[in-house]
Amino acid sequence: MTIPQLTIEQVKAVIPSAADIQEVDRGGQKIVFSGIIDGRKYALKFMAPNPSQIGMQNSEFLDDVTSRAQREVETMQQCSTPHLVGMGPIGLNTTDIQGDPIIYFSEEFVEGENLCSYLQSNGVFSVFELVRLAFHISEAIKAIWQFSKIHRDIKPGNIMRRRDNGDFVLLDMGLVFDLQDESLSVCPVGTPLYFSPEQMDFNNRRTIMNFRSDLFSLGIVMYEMATGKHPFIEGATTTWEVFGNIANAMPRSPKELRPELSEKLNDIIIRLLAKRPALRYRSVELLQRALREVETE
Repeated sequence: MTIPQLTIEQVKAVIPSAADIQEVDRGGQKIVFSGIIDGRKYALKFMAPNPSQIGMQNSEFLDDVTSRAQREVETMQQCSTPHLVGMGPIGLNTTDIQGDPIIYFSEEFVEGENLCSYLQSNGVFSVFELVRLAFHISEAIKAIWQFSKIHRDIKPGNIMRRRDNGDFVLLDMGLVFDLQDESLSVCPVGTPLYFSPEQMDFNNRRTIMNFRSDLFSLGIVMYEMATGKHPFIEGATTTWEVFGNIANAMPRSPKELRPELSEKLNDIIIRLLAKRPALRYRSVELLQRALREVETE
């Protein structure tokens, strides 16, 4: 089974309260539209199973897709911070479209640009923006970790810079890892280029992963936004070689690539990229304290 080619008319039939519906994105098992509900713009997410991709039966993969959607909605409902995308007025629902099961819900529509697009069009961040990025995304990490959850997919494509005030917002909680949940995805998920070393140890993830895994991914994003380069791609030609670099190689110092960076900011990024979680920051608050010292320079 493949994803139905949802039309605007079909979305309107499923969510008659939505107006000015437009397709925003599609890929994997997810199709995203925007729509106006009660005068406010929201993202309308539709998810569908595609068992042929991973060799599962329909019911098994539907359960996995459903559990991901449930975790995403639950996380948005639990966490209250402007730096995580918020829940919309439509909770988790299911429907059938042309005989295929579809899961859908709504969330805040963040007007702005993701960091991939920003880097391509504007180049690297200023020191002020780097510190602001780290503050805001660390706030999102802290909010999720209060519920023993890890985002697992922090990357430039999942971070938006709001157009109106420049704040940074973390998107897409579909891969959130709940340490207290026995029902977890059956295979490694996330974006390999932004994995932490412990994220690659799939067999032991429940005992070794915590919020510091997200801090590692934030360190990769900061490095990239500071230098324009990914810290672990140099010399690698395959994904496995990137994995090897993440697990074993020390990246070049950001200051080597961008000399005007302060020693303090350089040290923060390098510490976030420590191979052992214990060598990263013991708490988000300690990271933020270090960032405040950069601000006062």
